[in-house]
Amino acid sequence: MSTALQFEPSEGGQDLLGATQANQFVTFSAGDKGYGVDIMAVREIRSWSPTTELPDGAHSACGVLDIRGTVVEVHDLAAMLGGQKLQAAPGHVVLVVSLGATNVGILVDSVSDIIFAKDDEFRDAPGHGGDPASAKVSRLVRQEDRLIAILNLQALFPYASMH
Repeated sequence: MSTALQFEPSEGGQDLLGATQANQFVTFSAGDKGYGVDIMAVREIRSWSPTTELPDGAHSACGVLDIRGTVVEVHDLAAMLGGQKLQAAPGHVVLVVSLGATNVGILVDSVSDIIFAKDDEFRDAPGHGGDPASAKVSRLVRQEDRLIAILNLQALFPYASMH
């Protein structure tokens, strides 16, 4: 049985406490690195369950899951970012993120926290030698003694509709 935590952004971009969600991120680890995605993109956090592998998938593709009648492609984040592919097992987590009309699953080691970043905690990502829109990391957030790489989902999944 899979446990899942669903996120449904409230009207007006505010959470139940009235705080703005503009600089809120779900943070997680893949390999030994810390990453984050905008909380507004996260639809669900699920514990790992076996996927159905499809032929001719990308190197990072783990397969697909049927989530309440919708087929969602799952990708291994570590493999997408040039690392070693995870041996998916119980304890790993799939973040389901929304890219407009398309939902995509991201396999990670674990979800860490939900953070709020103040404007002075953002850092520019190092030069990516081209268009910032194509960089996989959009910016960095300083949290205590570490930097968290905020992922650019559009660059990671360029085929997905962002409308």
